[in-house]
This record gives sequence, structure tokens and C-alpha cells, in this order.
Amino acid sequence: MPFPPISSVTRQLSRRSVFEALLHRSPISRADLAKVTGLSKQTMSEVIDGFGQQGLVRQVGRTSGNVGRTAVLYELSPEGGHVLGIDLGARRLTVALADIAGRVLAEADEPTDSRGGAWTIDQIARLSDRLARDNHTHPSRIRSIVMATPGVVNPKSGAIEMAPNITGLDHLNVVGLLSEKLGSPVVLENDINLALLGEIWHGCAQNVDNVAFLALGSGVGLGLYVNGRLVRGENGAAGEIGYLPIGGDPLQAESRLQGCLEYQVGATGVVRRYREAGGSDVDSERQVFERAQTGDPIAVHVVEETARLTALAAAAVIATVDPQLLVLGGSVGARADFADKVARMLSQLSARPVEIRSSTLGRRAGVVGALSVALRRLHDEFFGVAELAAALPLPRPEHRSARQ
Repeated sequence: MPFPPISSVTRQLSRRSVFEALLHRSPISRADLAKVTGLSKQTMSEVIDGFGQQGLVRQVGRTSGNVGRTAVLYELSPEGGHVLGIDLGARRLTVALADIAGRVLAEADEPTDSRGGAWTIDQIARLSDRLARDNHTHPSRIRSIVMATPGVVNPKSGAIEMAPNITGLDHLNVVGLLSEKLGSPVVLENDINLALLGEIWHGCAQNVDNVAFLALGSGVGLGLYVNGRLVRGENGAAGEIGYLPIGGDPLQAESRLQGCLEYQVGATGVVRRYREAGGSDVDSERQVFERAQTGDPIAVHVVEETARLTALAAAAVIATVDPQLLVLGGSVGARADFADKVARMLSQLSARPVEIRSSTLGRRAGVVGALSVALRRLHDEFFGVAELAAALPLPRPEHRSARQ
């Protein structure tokens, strides 16, 4: 008597469970895969053979040291599918290429084209194409692309709005143009949100369900991860903390354009306040912090005031969302000495102590977060089950190869 046909959902669940085991336990034999997943040997063989035909798995040797016959070991194949993570910053553009198992194959960065607009889009396409070409990756293998960007993406026009540090993107269909140039749909996500997800996957916020990521650099932004979920808001603008009315007159022209808090504590604000206070000419906020460390009284005052204003913003965040952990990132926020100043001032403002950590990924946080979202999208494309809402867990940090 023939067995009844296996439903498509059951078949996809079997494929999903095998893929998850390969993702987290490779290299592994068919017998061990069957034990881990609870699937029969026949079903396991069917799934592995199917993966082999799709180019998703490869043989990587045989078991040794056991009595009896050896067994073939399998792992996910680097050729099974690739993802691209892009981080568009006001100062630097970073692109990373990874395989389906989350192994970073290559990474490159260069200064962002200061002309903005179409020049920036062409630069992104050019650097992405070069990275793929140098690593012998055909564009058809890149199945998922995610880009971290400042500001907010308009879902109707595809333009990037509220990003004053990169000009010309608010009048272009960035989503459409990039998707056309790269040959695959491109998903845009706020850069702070992705930096937060990067820290959760590979950085200082692993295994924490309630995290606030406060970034201070060229711009100022906030990423929120509440009860294990990213908070985006109605229009995707949750976390635009630079517009908080802290540090100056929120109605003056500069504050309305850039945001009151960002106008004061962003990188250009730090430099401007140092010059206005009588400090000698500097080119960057880094120089202001370096001079503060050498005892320059004007620089010391500017840094202390920057920390005070940051602590006020952080106190508002803590009172609103009650995070377990506050991560400081960006060229200003990730400085350990600055984080210590913010922590001291925050202890006087907040009734409940919150742990504060500096970003461990630094300027790579955004591109790592972009890769994490691109991987989830690729995994869901291959192994998602409509009847099962849970996402596949990403590979642990130790499964990621060293940067090449």
C-alpha cells in the first residue's frame, strides 16, 4: 500500500530543519543530521540529495577515529547563494559580500562621493560590482541585498529623506535605481537600526532582548530593539532622536533642518562649538577629543558639554523604553572615554541604572547589520514556511570567517 503524499508544508519544514542543522553544526554526517532533526534516514537522504542538486551543500571529508565504516561529512556550500551588505555613510561607503552560511568572503570601503545624488548611487553600484567581480561571484548568485542608509526611506517614491549629510537622495528613486544597477531587488533600512542589529548578531549586545543603540557621529540617531523586535514606527522614523529639542533653540533654521540635538552634538556641531568658544582651527571632532585629552581647556569644556547633552537624550530614552543595555556608537559615541563621561552624568539623571557599552564593531556595525538582514531574507526565500512565523536563527559569530 503506497504512503500518502507528503504535504508541501511538511516537506518544507524538513528542508528547513536540515538547513538549520547544517548552518549551526557543520561539518556533519547524514546519520547525525537525522539524529539532530528527528527525520528518518530516507527523508534525510532525499533532502541532502536535493540540496546537492541545488548546489546548497558540499562534501568536506569523512568521519575518522570511529570503529566501522566512515561517513561523509557535509557543510553548506559557499556557492549556494550570496548576499550583499552595504553601508552608506556620510563619510565612507562600505560593501561586504557573504555566503549563505554568513561567512564574509570580502569587504571593501572608500570615501563616500561628496557630490551625492546620482554620483553616490553610481559609486555604490561600481564598488559592489568590483567586489563581486574580484571574488568571481556572478551577479545571479547574489540573491539578497540590503543597504544601511541615514534618514528615512519614502516607501512611495523610494527616495531617502531626512538625511542632510548626503545631498540629492531625497529627489531620486534610490531603491529603484540601485535595484536596476545591481540586478537584484535592494532593501533599504535605517543605518542606526542596522548598526544595532550588527551589535546584536556579532557585537556587544548578543543575547539581549531590550537594547537602545545611540549613535553620534556625522549625524545622531537611535535604534531600538524592544522585547526582541526592532522598532520602526508608523513611517519608519522611530529613533530620529537628533530632532529632540535638547541643547538649543529647536525653532531656529539650523535646528529645524538638521535637528536640535544633532546640531549640537553631531560631529560638525562639536567642531563648530569648539571654534565658537575660541579654540584654534580644527578639521574634525577627533581633533577636539585629542586636544581635550592633552588638557586643552576649551576642548575639555566642549567634550563635557557634549557628554551632558548626550546623557540628557539617553535619560529620555531610558524613561521611555526601559532598555536593559544602552550601546553608544558612531565616531563620537564609540569612544570609551566619552562613554564613561556619559555614564557618570547619566547616573545623576536616571533613577534606574542601565549598563552602557561602547560599540565593539565600530564603523563596521552598519554593514554587519545589513548582512544579517540580507541573510535572513535569503534564508526565508529558500526555507521560509508561511504557516511558521519564526525566523531561522542566524549562525553564531564564531561561524563567520575572518575579514579578507
